[in-house]
Amino acid sequence: METPSDRTPSPQEARDALAQLARDEDAVRYPPIPRWFFLVGAAVVAGVTLAQLLPPRTAGIVVLPLVVLMALLAHRYWFNADGVSGASVKVGDMAAYLTVILGTFGIGWLVEATTDAWWIWFPCAAVTATTVLVTGERYVREFGHAR
Repeated sequence: METPSDRTPSPQEARDALAQLARDEDAVRYPPIPRWFFLVGAAVVAGVTLAQLLPPRTAGIVVLPLVVLMALLAHRYWFNADGVSGASVKVGDMAAYLTVILGTFGIGWLVEATTDAWWIWFPCAAVTATTVLVTGERYVREFGHAR
């Protein structure tokens, strides 16, 4: 919103302009993403979690293509979505999500290492996948979804 140099905007005009700028920032920072993106993300994170049951060399062979797949999808549907050039993310917005995902992995590794309870990776996979799905639902509710 441009204002003539001889007139300052009213408080309401200033609020409206700031609100529009915030909406514009969100549109670039958080573009609409297809709902299926989060389903694929949940499957990928569950696969990475369950790969911890495999021998380390085999786990790496399984995890790498999953991570590459998700990186390619994130690049296409999030960071370079149609009409958006280089979306970004606020670290604070991701803090709770990353804490749950990484914390679940940490708990899984700790429990398996101290108790030999290999089965811990099944509930960990359920927690990580559910976290992606819940985060995706909240994202779609707040920012919309692409078709």
